[in-house]
Amino acid sequence: MKISPELHAYPWTSHIRNNANSYLMAGRANVFIDPGHLDAFPILEEKLEADGYPLGSIDLVIATHMHPDHMEAMAAFLETSALMTMHTEAHKMLKEHGEYFFSLMGLGPPRWRSDFLLREGGLTVGDEELEVLHTPGHSPGSICLYWPRLKALFSGDLLFAGGIGRVDLPGGDAPALIASLDKIAHLDVELLLPGHGPVLQGAAEVRQNLLGIKSQIAGFV
Repeated sequence: MKISPELHAYPWTSHIRNNANSYLMAGRANVFIDPGHLDAFPILEEKLEADGYPLGSIDLVIATHMHPDHMEAMAAFLETSALMTMHTEAHKMLKEHGEYFFSLMGLGPPRWRSDFLLREGGLTVGDEELEVLHTPGHSPGSICLYWPRLKALFSGDLLFAGGIGRVDLPGGDAPALIASLDKIAHLDVELLLPGHGPVLQGAAEVRQNLLGIKSQIAGFV
């Protein structure tokens, strides 16, 4: 789904199995966010090629967190020239507990590399500027990426249309997730690009979604 000349969304729509939405930032540097599960990646690779972005054209792969439905297919880029990265806490969790965590989901050990590690702050990719926001709660080292020029937020599994990420997996932390929602509340967002479910467009719709979720949470805490 082409949202703009520089932004492509690849939503996962199957109801049979879980996988993440993936996104491509196209420009002087092509950035691919959350490549998803490895066994589902050939479907995604075909779509990328159809849009004119074969694997060899990807310069940077970013995982919003270390869960396999978001980053297992980093393995598909190991023999390419693409750089790969995630937050320093996600890398630590994956390195120390990734094999056990993946085994819980019936998967083999994760295969990936981190060419550099993300921390909260600015990130320059090509001629674009992103803001990395450390937003734990769903998973240690979870991040959101804010693209000021498009007023777009890649929210990973922090925030969806009508929902938030689960906190019952290892490393989940409900108070931390609530604090992370507060962290993104000040952002000027016109495009919400979540890790699962539909994309939200329009500042009013994005804002109402966040306020509605925070109101629901307030009734349970």
